[in-house]
Amino acid sequence: MMNIRLFFYFVCFFLLERGYGQVKSSDVPVIRLCPEEAQTLKMSELFTGYRVMSLKGCSYTSVKNILERDGRFIALCEISFGNNYIVEFDKSGNFKRKIGSNDDCDKYHYVHNIFFEPNGTLGVYASSNPEYLNYSLDGKLNCHRAIKNTIETWDRYFGLEGCVGDDLYLWRYRWLDKGDSESYLLKVITTDGRVVQQFFPLKDLKKSDKSSFYRYGGAIKLYNVYDSYIYSVEEDRIKPSYYVDKGKHSALLDFELWLKDKEKANQEAGLNCIMVNENRKYVMGSYFFKERYYYFVHDKSNGKTDNYVSIDDDILFSLSFPIKYFPSVYFDSWNNFDDHYIYFYYRPRDFTRKVDRLKEHLSPSGWDEFCRKHPDIIKIYQENDRDAFVIISYKFR
Repeated sequence: MMNIRLFFYFVCFFLLERGYGQVKSSDVPVIRLCPEEAQTLKMSELFTGYRVMSLKGCSYTSVKNILERDGRFIALCEISFGNNYIVEFDKSGNFKRKIGSNDDCDKYHYVHNIFFEPNGTLGVYASSNPEYLNYSLDGKLNCHRAIKNTIETWDRYFGLEGCVGDDLYLWRYRWLDKGDSESYLLKVITTDGRVVQQFFPLKDLKKSDKSSFYRYGGAIKLYNVYDSYIYSVEEDRIKPSYYVDKGKHSALLDFELWLKDKEKANQEAGLNCIMVNENRKYVMGSYFFKERYYYFVHDKSNGKTDNYVSIDDDILFSLSFPIKYFPSVYFDSWNNFDDHYIYFYYRPRDFTRKVDRLKEHLSPSGWDEFCRKHPDIIKIYQENDRDAFVIISYKFR
């Protein structure tokens, strides 16, 4: 019996490595995307409340990512294009310290990803010649490791997605090109550049929409556009986690056509530009169809997927007024969330402009009531700090 079971596992692994779509969708939970069924998300159905703060005390032009742990916030901020640095803020959003320095990694490369390791330290990736750095939460550099690139074309075609085990890193092929029939979409390599595993051959595949990646637990998750599965990569193993059912809208985006005629390519494609993330309760993401974005929430507890196209924010705004004015686009940061909160970032001028428009569309009594119910919003609005991004976080139920 044991030999039969081992043989079965070997066959499954071989099929995953060599091709696409060999796993039946019934073997894993199904995420159903359907723009025709998209509805309005009532915020109180998914969230219990909100909090707001501004990140102040240092200068930056944008927030690329933000992490929260033990009453502190660690943000990846951008000063100028390609010039990023790591900043710690306290629970009120006040600047505490920078983490790391330009001397910690090659001065010609920049930090592009931050994340918490399972042991509570801060993991950091810098590029373009990939490097991994690890910091304690008090800012001490624990280690600095270069990740060698042993194949010339990788500089141009491959991108590092992250660590999937001790001395093992996942690389992805950035885009398809002619003459790539012998290459693979994913490669697992060691720090010194030795390939230990590769998945999904590119042979006979056309150019199409890009796959999306996210980190969950100790694995890196991949949404594979070619077979609509979300895979989990850990160490040198890969397994399907979810199947994304796009119904009748399964046609792939012709990326080559998109470069020439975006409108025609989007009209001919099905659901594309699918972005995914996950926490302990939900798998959430966004997708593009025809001329607009849609959003989805898949509940792990009951297997139900809801599709959304608009917002009714009955948490921040229980008053009667045109909901679109504040904020005008809720879903900009729809993929930025953890187990507890989803984070929406606003540039200072955008936040001020949105509150101004809200005030214009409320009666004097309505504005007074809003100020009474949301003194935290009004405090940041009145401070009008032109250098401080505003973070509104909604707490998951």
